Amino acid sequence: MASIISTDSMYDNEVSFCRVYGTENKKNLEKLFLKERISYYIVWQNEHWWQKFLSGQKREICTFKINKADVPRARDLVAEMQGVRIRNDRR
Repeated sequence: MASIISTDSMYDNEVSFCRVYGTENKKNLEKLFLKERISYYIVWQNEHWWQKFLSGQKREICTFKINKADVPRARDLVAEMQGVRIRNDRR
């Protein structure tokens, strides 16, 4: 029986969409993406020791990765959210 996939190509359509500061903002964005049926992946960032020292508190920072086909729709949804910084397109 022949395989359906005939090449060893890897399809990577994930792009770093935005950076989110704080757990409450993360939860709000997750609820919004689930409601709008946008799949996402979260990557947690670690702060450098000097950032922790200067801020005086621990900030939770994460990056949301989404499919590049969903970027225009997600950009419109997230435009007015607090604590969310949309990444610029570098391509």
